Amino acid sequence: MQFKDVVGHTDLKKVLIKEVKSNRVSHAQMLLGPEGSGKLMLAIAFAQYLLCDEPAGNDSCNTCPNCLKMKTLAHPDLHFVFPVVANKTNKIASSVDRLVEWNDMVLKQGYFNLNQWQMSLDEMGKNAAIAVEESRQILKRLTLKSYSGKYKVMIIWLPERMNAQSANKLLKLLEEPPEKTIFMLVSDNAEAILPTILSRTQIIRVPSLSIDEVADYLNKRFSVDKSVALSAASLSQGNMAEAIEVSRGAQSQHVFFNLFVKLMRAAYTANPLELMDVSDEAAALDKENQKNFIKYGLHIFRESIIMNYMKGELGNLRAEEAAFLDKFARFINNHNISELMTEFNEAHYHLERNANAKILFSDLSIKLTKLIKKGI
Repeated sequence: MQFKDVVGHTDLKKVLIKEVKSNRVSHAQMLLGPEGSGKLMLAIAFAQYLLCDEPAGNDSCNTCPNCLKMKTLAHPDLHFVFPVVANKTNKIASSVDRLVEWNDMVLKQGYFNLNQWQMSLDEMGKNAAIAVEESRQILKRLTLKSYSGKYKVMIIWLPERMNAQSANKLLKLLEEPPEKTIFMLVSDNAEAILPTILSRTQIIRVPSLSIDEVADYLNKRFSVDKSVALSAASLSQGNMAEAIEVSRGAQSQHVFFNLFVKLMRAAYTANPLELMDVSDEAAALDKENQKNFIKYGLHIFRESIIMNYMKGELGNLRAEEAAFLDKFARFINNHNISELMTEFNEAHYHLERNANAKILFSDLSIKLTKLIKKGI
């Protein structure tokens, strides 16, 4: 994987390349940023540049023996650590036992989050962690001599999922790293990582991708229609992992749109039977789509405000959405937008924590009857 394969982050790529050229590569780096910003892809591209025999000015050559091995993630000096669900029956104890599935996910999709990783393994709802057995495997792998004679690169995805024992063992490795070993920690949430680990890494902050960057990638990489790509990118707010999921389920957007329209109309008329029906319909969605529906609602509220106060110049809407907002947007204004965003954000928060969906959507629909009236 080359730097050119990584969406955006032009300045960060230059910083990483400069480190190598000046021979000042830190032995422990933390790529820290929001989910879906491409941190993992950036780490892999950096690893390929480090291991490349003939790196060019701005990228690895992609043709030397080391680069060819990196193309399939089969390089002996590249090591991955990531959360797994321990399973004695299937003999799953560490990342090594899931490496085939991991490599397949990275090569096919590249941009993904923990939920999508677990979903691909049919392990949703189970506790994925980087446990103490992982630490033993790390030590085992890093005691091996470098195959290429260059660096050994250990990429740790989501170090915040380490348990206490594993984190303490990693800390010792960071304090006394094996010779010519580079640790690259890829994290969504620094607050969940031991402060002593953070203090021993060079922090590289990776910002969110722009909506245009995400939309362009969806269009070119997955042949997603430009209007759908733009809508998915806007809905995901620059989170590439979510945008890929949304674009693949373009039909889901249509389902969310119809459901949202029903909800708003029921809230406007304050019809209790319609409110009950639409609440049941939302609760019948699977957990991920319940959360996605809430995000969709937040997206429509944002676009309504843009349409009202910025004359639609920044709107990212499909034709059916634009037609609906032409009449609906005027009900979303400074009188109710803050409370609407709060209620929907809180609904998403509680769904993340396994709240009863039927009760949650019933409560939300009742609150909406008052909030929509505020905007009239």
